[in-house]
Parts: sequence; C-alpha cells; structure tokens
Amino acid sequence: MIEYNIVDPFVKLVGWQWMADICFQSIILRILLAVICGGILGVERAKKMHAAGFRTYILVCLGSTIAMMTNEFISLSTSLGDTARLGAQVISGIGFLGAGTILVTSRNQIKGLTTAAGLWACACLGLAIGIGFYTLAVLATLVIIIIFTILPKIESIFTDKSKFFAIHIEFQCRENLKSFIEYLRKDGLKIISIEHNSAYSATGLSVYTILLCDTIKDRKISHDECIEQFKLLEYVNYAEKIYN
Repeated sequence: MIEYNIVDPFVKLVGWQWMADICFQSIILRILLAVICGGILGVERAKKMHAAGFRTYILVCLGSTIAMMTNEFISLSTSLGDTARLGAQVISGIGFLGAGTILVTSRNQIKGLTTAAGLWACACLGLAIGIGFYTLAVLATLVIIIIFTILPKIESIFTDKSKFFAIHIEFQCRENLKSFIEYLRKDGLKIISIEHNSAYSATGLSVYTILLCDTIKDRKISHDECIEQFKLLEYVNYAEKIYN
C-alpha cells in the first residue's frame, strides 16, 4: 500500500488515512463520489431540458475519475510515466463532447455554451476525485451548482440594464426594413449591425439579426418591453431578444 506525502484536508481532519491510499475502500469511495457529484450537476441540467443531463454528467465525471485512478495506478505500479498524463488527455479530449452540445440556431442564437463548459468542469471535477482531492471535489461541486442556479439571475440584472441588445426580427417583406429603421431612429435606438438571415428565404419572410444600442439615458422600459413594442408594428411578423 502506498501513502501520499500530501493528504487531502478532509482526510487529515477525519483521520481516515485509507481515503488517501490506493486501496479497495478508497476506489469504491471515489467511484461513488464521482456518481454523486456528477449526478447532482446532471439533475440541474436535466431539469432545464438540456441535451447533456443526468446520465451524461455522471459518465463524464466517472470516466475522468477512472482515467485519473488508472494513470495513478500505472505510475505507482511501474514507477514510470507521468501521473497527470491521462488527466491532461481527458481535459483536452472532453472538447469533442462539449462541441456536440453547442448549437447555432436558425435565429442566430448560440445554445449549449454553458452545458459545454459544465461538461468540461465536470471532467476536471472527476480528475480531482480520481486523485483523492475530496475537499476540492465537494467544494467545486457546490460552486458549479451555484453557477448553474444563482448566477443566471445575477447575470440577467446586468444584461437587462445594458445599452446593447440583439434581436431576431421577421418582416413580411424586405421593404419593411426601411420603415423599421426609421422607427428605431425616432425611438432613440441606434443600429450597430444588421445581418440578413438567408435560412428563411423559402418562407417569403425577410429575416434579420440586428444589434441595437439604446441612446436614451435612463430609459424606463426594459429590452423585453421594447421588443413587445416592435411586435405591435403591423409589418413585423415576429421579434425576440437573442441570448448568446
């Protein structure tokens, strides 16, 4: 049995040396902790109907835990190799899974960035569990949960007060764009960029992604209320705010 020179703070606190050693009990503990931590993160994502949910997060966390324990076992049993080599491959290799969760919709909205970042963080979490860094693993799980649940509410406070916001807007014909630009100027909204969305060509609609800047200081209405006013225009078929 091989013992570490540096012991995890929690292991040192409870005095259970077997948790830091390479033994049957510690292997079981790390596997269970990977399933629990990955499952906690996955449940939060699954509740919001994200593609990567409960099972995906468990598998990512468990897989990286297995990789880290395997690498450590190889290094300790043969006295060869780098104990971080497989872990490094996990961190770079998880990119293919994260890329599969990122989607650019027909309305130019980018979906899945948070999920992809969450999977990457979950893989790193598994590496911490695999090496027996329990304190970091548990604290990191709590922080990631806070990021998933509480920070979006804080983020919305800042984005709603921003002078810049992007919209997806559908006109009945191309000529309506000129009327809309005139409306924006009268309403104190400056156009930063306009991008035509050719994906809707077959529908007969003229669809654009427009980045706007509000030039009126201390405007009393929110971005969403501005968009609701856009929808009332007779030539606007549909409009919504774009969240990247």
